[in-house]
Amino acid sequence: MHKLALRGGEPVRKSPFPTAFIGVSFYGEEELKELTDVINQKSPFRHYGIGTPCKVSQFETEAREYFGRRFALALSSGSGALFCAMAAVGAGPGDEIILPSFNWFSGFYAIAHLGALPVFADVDETLNLDADDFERKITSKTKAVISVDFQGCPANLEKIIAVAKKHNITVIDDFAQAIGGAANGVRLGKAGDMSVASFQQNKILSCGEGGIFLTDNEEFFARAVRYHDQGMMRDIFKNQITDKSLLDPLNDFAGNNFRMSELHGAVMLAQLRKLDKVIAICGKNHETIRESLGSSRRFKVRYADGDCGNTLFMLFKTKNEAHEFEAAIKAEGIPTGATSACRNLLANYPIKNKKLANDKLPPFGKGFEGEHIIYDRERDCPNTDDYVNRYVAVAIGPQFTEHDIGDLIKAIKKVDELL
Repeated sequence: MHKLALRGGEPVRKSPFPTAFIGVSFYGEEELKELTDVINQKSPFRHYGIGTPCKVSQFETEAREYFGRRFALALSSGSGALFCAMAAVGAGPGDEIILPSFNWFSGFYAIAHLGALPVFADVDETLNLDADDFERKITSKTKAVISVDFQGCPANLEKIIAVAKKHNITVIDDFAQAIGGAANGVRLGKAGDMSVASFQQNKILSCGEGGIFLTDNEEFFARAVRYHDQGMMRDIFKNQITDKSLLDPLNDFAGNNFRMSELHGAVMLAQLRKLDKVIAICGKNHETIRESLGSSRRFKVRYADGDCGNTLFMLFKTKNEAHEFEAAIKAEGIPTGATSACRNLLANYPIKNKKLANDKLPPFGKGFEGEHIIYDRERDCPNTDDYVNRYVAVAIGPQFTEHDIGDLIKAIKKVDELL
């Protein structure tokens, strides 16, 4: 204990930690039973088959109840959910959609592929959208904003929604990394005009690939349904809509295919029913760590009420301090790094070169709004890299034992004391 492993001492931990892949770590008989039903029915397509497919529709029903939304639409991916949100709001050439600079590529792609112009806003020290910079980036062309709840921690949705309401802007909350969390006492998934999530491998709930779109707005729902199913409006969705004018064939438009299969729906049924248990475990572990660490002269722990507790996030005063501390706890046997692959999008291709499948397409093609735009990370979002470089993240899986949590605490305290 008196010498850091980085300097030749004995490391706190020599064995690997359990997986930090949360949803899949809880796979078991429940998922297998639901999948077996689908196999026995021989009906993997959600709308018809040899038997009577029902898993996706049941998942949508339970999702509506759990998240407190009027409408839920299960999808083949979280990216598909973002595309449906763009279609729902009617995004297109001439529109601007604001999104946080620290993000994954899917939001940018959904905006650009519909022809609208992505506009980046800076992040605050939680690495979530900075509500003040969001307001600064609003123009007369701003149609919507995408807020992302990064790695378990809710964004300041109360302020983001207030700003959006003042300017008549639609709020889309991407809570893919914080399913089961809450913001200001409101369960994530319910906040904003629309909410979207992913069920990819890294997520708190997972079926490998999947997504969900949630809203209380009938028109948004009708447009999302059409877009996700090649422009079609099947009876199961028609029956949920009270404004029958929205069902008029004259409202049909060309869509895409983002339908969820019964196999994925089966897994998600079992996963959703485990969510409260998963979040309770992660939250308890995170609380134990926070209370044990107390206050540090080197870093502060990122935390907001409603945090999912799936990541310990330590913010340092300088980039060098963060990198030095990270190297030291890794040497003690503690794996570091967020399970999310988010990064400063302004520093990455194809954002830097604004490349789409065809150079003539909006919003970056000749004559469109984005033709001459240059995304500049230092000018547009000067705080993002600074915050990113000053944090150290340690994923906390729900399978971590008391011994695992104890080793994590011991290693961080050791480095905090001796470095």
